[in-house]
Amino acid sequence: STRSDAGRKARDTFASLKKTCRKHDLSFWDYLKDRLLGIGDIPPLSEVIRAAAACG
Repeated sequence: STRSDAGRKARDTFASLKKTCRKHDLSFWDYLKDRLLGIGDIPPLSEVIRAAAACG
């Protein structure tokens, strides 16, 4: 468990990111690395979600 509200919020955020990546068949770790290093190979999750919604 975490010791602070900030820790819980961070844990919840990462858990949500991981679930969203999994749902859209993306590697969480590859996505995280792409974001942290500014590589830009993987589109933002908002774009991935919109594209999936448009496809039905």
